[in-house]
Amino acid sequence: MSWDVGLFKFSRRYTDVSEMPRDEQPSPLGTLSVVQHAVTAVFPGTDWTDPSWGIFGSELGSIEFNVGKDDPVTSVALHVRAGDAIVEGILLLCEKLDCQAIDYSDGSFLEQSAHPAQNLQKWRKYRDQIVAGEN
Repeated sequence: MSWDVGLFKFSRRYTDVSEMPRDEQPSPLGTLSVVQHAVTAVFPGTDWTDPSWGIFGSELGSIEFNVGKDDPVTSVALHVRAGDAIVEGILLLCEKLDCQAIDYSDGSFLEQSAHPAQNLQKWRKYRDQIVAGEN
């Protein structure tokens, strides 16, 4: 279980997913190497033992970066298990890759949000309820 976010580069910047035409196709974020280097620059120590699946862990929490096997990379799925501070890094990664981050929990763009960690907080609350119920 994780809070999931997708990174995409579109033909233009959108403020809401409802603005996107049905035929919108994401542009490449870069080569696999470029994307891996951008991730590692923002999240040092990311393990790329599996080149399609980077794993980052620190005192902030963890993120799994699913970049897939296609080269160039057209999207990155982030599976986040972390505190609010991790969101700053995700937004910085968006700047580095010149892309937008879609919060899969509600379809919003993180960089457009006044409170980009809000759904991460909701996810943690839900996770904590599930874990508490298992005890």
